[in-house]
Amino acid sequence: MSHSLFIEEVLARPQEVSWLPWAVQYFFFIGIATCAALFACYLHWRKSDNSASLENLTLLIALTCAITAPLALTADLHQTARVWHFYAYPTPWSWMPWGAVFLPLFTGFLGLWFVAQHIKRLTNKSYRLTKWLALASALSAVGLLVYTGREVSVVQARPVWFSYAFPVAMLFSAFQAFFALLVVANHRDPRLQRRLAGGQFCMLLALALVVVIWVSSDTLSGVALRQWVDVSPSARHYVIGWVALWLFALTVCAIAMRKPLSRAWRVSLALSAMALCWLMRWTLLIQVQTVPKFNAQFNPYSLPGGNDGWLAIVGTFGLWIALIIIVREVLNVLTRRLQHG
Repeated sequence: MSHSLFIEEVLARPQEVSWLPWAVQYFFFIGIATCAALFACYLHWRKSDNSASLENLTLLIALTCAITAPLALTADLHQTARVWHFYAYPTPWSWMPWGAVFLPLFTGFLGLWFVAQHIKRLTNKSYRLTKWLALASALSAVGLLVYTGREVSVVQARPVWFSYAFPVAMLFSAFQAFFALLVVANHRDPRLQRRLAGGQFCMLLALALVVVIWVSSDTLSGVALRQWVDVSPSARHYVIGWVALWLFALTVCAIAMRKPLSRAWRVSLALSAMALCWLMRWTLLIQVQTVPKFNAQFNPYSLPGGNDGWLAIVGTFGLWIALIIIVREVLNVLTRRLQHG
């Protein structure tokens, strides 16, 4: 009696990444914007006269980042005209459409709050509505943080993403970058600089704690992270980058808590904190997509130089810097006109 042997061969081709660098830019800027809005709301409701200038600076960071982030997100949608589908065909059981609700609300409330705050600064007229705009901005910021974190961490097909630790790590990494921006902008008040550096120091420690618990856990995501680092040399390189940037930022923060930093050191602190925040998002959003879902080979990815590569990254940062310059110059012109009648 003969036996037949059948061999089934599974052929798989490398898969292209679906999320492009535009998504990294969105996660980066919206993280800083929401953290800035929460901190500015705290300053506003604290009702301290000494915190008015810090609140204005925080609102400037929040508004410019909040404008930049949605533009990067719509670019990542590939077909930007389909944004209206979120409103015409609502699917509230999915996390994606909630971004179409929270993003306009957040940017709108933040913009109104920014205008009201500077009307008060220029004309000495205050409005009771301002504190409710601050609260609405903070609440919509919380909604954005939940939406942005959960739209990724619910994806079981990517085990590395499938963890509640993902949104928490993103939050702390954005908060430490935001505090670093405040440190570099506040050079006239050494006491305030030390307090802000202390805030960043705490956020860096919290970030490290979350990442250690995440990676060492026995969850699906924790196991996937450890296996990825074991088999992928590039993953180990990114881990080294995380640790190096974290150690540098933590060391400079410790120095800043003891004595004022020079401009060069403050700039270095801000660049390292922003680099850590951005590199974490690049690693977890882009490089994780090179890990195969259905085949036995890694999906190669090389960063192109066009609109979906380096130009997207550089252009988005350029847009943010341009917005800061434009807004500050407009405010300076209005201030000079009011002072000179």
